[in-house]
Amino acid sequence: MKKALLIMCLMLVVSLALLPAVKGQTPIIYKELDLDKSFCLQINNFEVAHSLDDLKKIPYKYNAECESIDFGKINFDKKSIVVCSQFVRNGEEAIKTTKVEVLRNDRSKVIDVYFATFGTTQIQRSGRLYENRKWLLLPKFPKNYRVKVHYSLKVVQP
Repeated sequence: MKKALLIMCLMLVVSLALLPAVKGQTPIIYKELDLDKSFCLQINNFEVAHSLDDLKKIPYKYNAECESIDFGKINFDKKSIVVCSQFVRNGEEAIKTTKVEVLRNDRSKVIDVYFATFGTTQIQRSGRLYENRKWLLLPKFPKNYRVKVHYSLKVVQP
C-alpha cells in the first residue's frame, strides 16, 4: 500500500512539473496595422518595437520616396510591434493569402511568429521581387523576450 501511494505521489509531482512545458505556448491575439505606405523602411527579416523611438531607428531604404511615416497613435505602454518582411517573386500577382500565428512562451521568454504565404506556382518562377510585409500590433511583452519569426511559402494552386 505504501509503495502504491509513493508511486502515485511521484506521478503527481512529475505531472505537475511537466504541466508548464505542455502549456508553454499561449496564442496571442494581434491586430494587423495598415501601414502599406511605409515600404520605404528597410526591414530585412523582422523588427521589434517597444517604443516610437524603436520604430524611428528602422533605416530608410536607399532612394526611398517617402519623407516621413505616420505610425498613428500607438500606446507603447500596452502594445508592442513586430514587423515581418518576406520577399516573394511575382508576389503581387501570385500571392493568394497569408496567415500569421503568434505564440508566447513565458517559460522560455520567447515570442514565436509563424508567417505563411500561400500562392500560385508563379511564386516559384523567376520574376520581379515583391515585399510581403505585415505590421503586427501585440499586447505588450517585455524587452528581454526573444522574438523568432518562422517563414514558409506554400503553393496552393497550379
